[in-house]
Amino acid sequence: MRKLILLGIIAGVVLLMIKYPHTMLSPGELIQGHQDLNNNCFACHAPFGGIDNDKCIACHKLAEIGKADLNTAMAGAENTPVLFHEKLASQSCTACHTDHDGIDAQMQNKGFKHALLSENIIQNCVSCHQKPIDNLHKQLTSNCVSCHNTEGWKSDVKFNHEMLAAAEKDNCVSCHQKPVDNLHKQLTSNCVSCHNTEGWKSGVKFNHDMLAVADRGNCASCHQKPKDTFHQGLKDQCSTCHSTEKWMPANFEHDQYFVLDGDHNASCNTCHKNNNYSTYTCYGCHEHTVSNILSEHREEGISNINNCVACHRSGDEDDAGRGGEGNGGNKSDRKKNKRDDDDD
Repeated sequence: MRKLILLGIIAGVVLLMIKYPHTMLSPGELIQGHQDLNNNCFACHAPFGGIDNDKCIACHKLAEIGKADLNTAMAGAENTPVLFHEKLASQSCTACHTDHDGIDAQMQNKGFKHALLSENIIQNCVSCHQKPIDNLHKQLTSNCVSCHNTEGWKSDVKFNHEMLAAAEKDNCVSCHQKPVDNLHKQLTSNCVSCHNTEGWKSGVKFNHDMLAVADRGNCASCHQKPKDTFHQGLKDQCSTCHSTEKWMPANFEHDQYFVLDGDHNASCNTCHKNNNYSTYTCYGCHEHTVSNILSEHREEGISNINNCVACHRSGDEDDAGRGGEGNGGNKSDRKKNKRDDDDD
């Protein structure tokens, strides 16, 4: 008896579902555009068979879907809608769309996935999307997928300069702004003379010959003058001692000031105390006191002993200047005497 009652209830429910499917089965209200189908479930649904694409296409032509209301964010030139549904003919409409979300709801989109497209269409982005017209993309020869993926236009972008057209690879300023620091303002060469496309600061190769001719001798425009007492006292340009190949070793012509011959070829601090190269002393080795030095020079009629190298330009006593008190004598004569001595 109980089985008969259960079967009767089941039969009754089935009859109600067949007679009033909208009331018994509908998961929610249809959108405004589908209101005329409210009581006609089988207009879209096949009994026990889901929704067939043919049901949708009977009203919504693939070639016209979105022509009137497609989001302009997907539009191409002059906001012309991109009509791509024809490329999805093999997919089920319900893969993206659903309904029954209320009379005022838009046709719900579950989210478009590029995986629904065939492989050849996925690789041909411009069949749906317009190629960007900025300076960078104008120069590219490769397809979009070389840099971008279908998850997001800007997510995990992979760019390689090799994708640039050959004529544009060295034209860095077509995409990048030239640095405005003092060094780069003076350069006449292109960026690739120093930098590479792997990284702006990796493996930088700089050559001073790339500087404009007028700036090559102006070291201080890029480099700060050393603050030690020796360099602070110099008026000569850096190139007098240093080369652009490397800062050290320097080529300092000490003979221009004093010839380091004989016993004078000693360490710098023998004459320049406390690393102060702007001054020197001879008293550490000669006579040791000012009074003793002055006594010796008075015999020669010399009283100004404040600047020894004004007269003594080398350790050769005979090379002392005799051009007057405090006068170093004739420089060319001193050099000639030294050459003669060397020849002997």
